Amino acid sequence: MNRLERGSRRTQNGITPLLLALLTLVAGLGVASPAAWAQAPSQVTSPNADVPKPPAGTGVILGQARVGEETAPIADLAVALYALRADGAPGLTSTQTNESGLFSFEGISTDPSVVYLIGAEYLGIPFAQRAVFEPGSNELIVNLALRRSIEDGTGLTIPEVTYKFDWLGGQLFVQVSHRIENPLDEVIYVTPERRDQSPALHAASLPEGISEYVDGDKGQRQNLLREGNQLSFWGPIYPGPQEVRYGFLLPGPGASDGPGSDEIDIVDVLPRGTDALRVLLPAGAPPPQGDGLGEALENVSIDGEEYASYSGAGLNPGDSVRLRLSVPESSDDLGALSLPRADFWVDHDDTEIRVTAEIHVDVSAPTRLLAAPGENLLELELPTGADFLGLSGSTRLLGVTPNGRGGLAVKGPLAPGLSVIAYRYRVPVTNKARLDLQFEKPVDLLNVLIADNGVVIENDRLHRKRPFKQGTRFYLHREAYQVEAGDVIDVGLTPLKRGAVSTGGARAVALALAGLAALFLALPLRTRRTPPAAELVSELTLKREILYESIRDLDHDFETGKVDEADFKLLREELRGDAIALMRQEKLEETAPAQPSAPEAPIASVQAEPDDSFQRCPGCGVAVVTGWSFCAACGHGLGTEHPPE
Repeated sequence: MNRLERGSRRTQNGITPLLLALLTLVAGLGVASPAAWAQAPSQVTSPNADVPKPPAGTGVILGQARVGEETAPIADLAVALYALRADGAPGLTSTQTNESGLFSFEGISTDPSVVYLIGAEYLGIPFAQRAVFEPGSNELIVNLALRRSIEDGTGLTIPEVTYKFDWLGGQLFVQVSHRIENPLDEVIYVTPERRDQSPALHAASLPEGISEYVDGDKGQRQNLLREGNQLSFWGPIYPGPQEVRYGFLLPGPGASDGPGSDEIDIVDVLPRGTDALRVLLPAGAPPPQGDGLGEALENVSIDGEEYASYSGAGLNPGDSVRLRLSVPESSDDLGALSLPRADFWVDHDDTEIRVTAEIHVDVSAPTRLLAAPGENLLELELPTGADFLGLSGSTRLLGVTPNGRGGLAVKGPLAPGLSVIAYRYRVPVTNKARLDLQFEKPVDLLNVLIADNGVVIENDRLHRKRPFKQGTRFYLHREAYQVEAGDVIDVGLTPLKRGAVSTGGARAVALALAGLAALFLALPLRTRRTPPAAELVSELTLKREILYESIRDLDHDFETGKVDEADFKLLREELRGDAIALMRQEKLEETAPAQPSAPEAPIASVQAEPDDSFQRCPGCGVAVVTGWSFCAACGHGLGTEHPPE
């Protein structure tokens, strides 16, 4: 393919919601098929965020959109590129085909762990192609095969219907998957305009008495429509196998409902029948009862959880699936619940505080804890004005829902032993950044970990711990022991100013310099001059002062026995090296504008004889300018033995 013919017109407007939904689904299918199961109920999922662009790099994807074997070009067709990294972070961009039907995406990552989906919508039907760069390759060529469609679904078969069961609080979360086989080469699809003139391609039903229906789009899927307890699927159904998924919640018995509350019956009609039935239950749960179900054949892993897989016989169109499940033994004894630890990871800027909370919950009872009807096991308060962003990990399986008062309610079930409730929220910043932490039950250990991007932490209750480096970022660590129920831990975050030093800023700088003097009295990190309070603080100075604050915290922790000597020396040397590098850069920037080009030779040459303006570094022998506090070559101290006041 001639690179000169590649299309390069970019537009985000060409990405339709239907195409984006398909790309997201196919990404889940291509990377890990369990991720394509129906989503959890809407009240326990986070809102969608704006999708950034794909990761940058040197890679190029070249492609052509064609309909079957036709060679006629399809010009001005919007083509989307969806990227899914190994950590689950998505990326999205788009372009258009040129007059020859060609398109390209340039400047993208060639990391083999990044999965790319190239998609387009043709005649109202979305199509997608999966692509991954081979190691060492920076170019991919894809053929985006488009197909024509028909409306006749009489040749479709249903090889298997799968039921997956999980307890979500006091309710049973049922996820259903209908596998559909299309033996044709065409896509089978009925457009919205034709649905009053054509039967649905596939039909399903919902049991009586469900409390919530889940279709992955808050009940608004345009190709899977619900009318009462009847579901109609209109396609598109592509050649080969694919699955139609949805879910629902069934109310379960409470922990104290008495005799007869240890089983639950599920009856579900299959209008189209199926060749085989499959049932998935959490590993270790009692086996289901039902006609034709045998012993568990194998265990499968879905989203990190193990499930036992049971197989059953097929059903004729209109027959019902009848299953009986054992309800796990439960208790609603709140005295068995305690909070041994709570971690709050905090990131922040001038507009908002972003928090990821991890609440460790310990259940000392021999059975799982489940809230009594109308009650909660635990309530988690969010700060006033906080925006809830969603749950993390498998927290949705612990029955965590909004409590209607700006916080979260935990209904269970909570298994014996330790569980972690992880959630995210943001707090808008108006005048001053503040974070209020409060708990319904006592917390043995509270950890607050704050990204160190230039901030002073204000709280007398929290104790300093060793700062640590994760990746390329430093985190300030504060902790508190035995936080009583109802206690408010008020954390204030004051950023270091980037302009003129205010009274508070001058105090912070003075404390940082005092800590530096105490730590490095015998080390070459001293300066000769004392800047006036009104002097502007440069970007480099700001970064250095942040390092000084970290050094002072580390020294305090070592003196009080919180950090062992080996860790102290290792981190202290790393911080000291960063500070030296910053000070060298500061000195060079300060002196460079005042130095003419001619005198640079004596500084760089050890052989040059210095005049009255130069002296030699006692550490490396390089000539340096009189008045410098440090050698620009090795960092050796050149000034007085006493730091400034």
